[in-house]
Amino acid sequence: MNSMTGYGLGYASNESISIKVEMKSVNNRYCDINIRLPKSLFYVEDKIKNFVKKYVYRGKIDIFINLDFLSIADYKVSINTPLAKEYYTALEGLKNDLNLKSDISLSDIYSMQGVIVNESEDLDENIYMDILRVALNEAVTKFVKMRNIEGENIKISFEKNLEVIKSHAEEIKRRAPLVIKENTDRLKETIRLSVDADKLDLARLSTEVALMCDKLSIDEEITRVFIHLEQFNDIINRNGAIGRKLDFLVQELNREVNTIGSKTSDIEILNLVVELKSEIEKIREQIQNIE
Repeated sequence: MNSMTGYGLGYASNESISIKVEMKSVNNRYCDINIRLPKSLFYVEDKIKNFVKKYVYRGKIDIFINLDFLSIADYKVSINTPLAKEYYTALEGLKNDLNLKSDISLSDIYSMQGVIVNESEDLDENIYMDILRVALNEAVTKFVKMRNIEGENIKISFEKNLEVIKSHAEEIKRRAPLVIKENTDRLKETIRLSVDADKLDLARLSTEVALMCDKLSIDEEITRVFIHLEQFNDIINRNGAIGRKLDFLVQELNREVNTIGSKTSDIEILNLVVELKSEIEKIREQIQNIE
């Protein structure tokens, strides 16, 4: 079981270039991968996404890739003269329009975007890929490990919550028959005091009481609570994307507990229902961070 939050850093280099890959992620319903990388590596963006998707199923993942050239021979600096002239003409026009006295300097021109072009000499694509692959592997390995460690910590928390829920549910199960008997006796006594004994149809009364008690029975809800707990425990021991399954299951668990609360007026059971809902809410909040 993995968390959706994580961080990983990878680095690799040779005599010509160094590449640093940094990854971080937060919660997201889907797998949303955003990559920031230099223009010279644009062609590998899809390859990086496909590689990361082998290990990540959900989350908003930001990947930052830095490329540095270690040798001056690998740089090529050029001036975009036509663009510089366009900037100069535009600045001259602006100066005249605003009636400014200051002169336009060289620094005003070369600081404009695109005037100085800093490009590396063309390198073999395989050179980039070999170094990038090493750095990316390291970053992804650390990233996945951190998500797994955090996920295991959440799993331990889930197991504690499940134990509390199971304990409360067993107490409700133990008390449920007593509640039915109390309700039955109370209903019979109410009817006996309200209806003339000579006109009382005992057979019909027994049938109606049985039907009403069946409606008030919480046996099925309790059984489903235990089934959901077993399913939940099974799912958190699986690999892959399980967050949505857990989210659906906790909704079903909460629905059964709500039904139990609506069917009884027993103070002890109602107090246990409150405790159950509190534990379920703790689980629901944690599930939002599960992949």
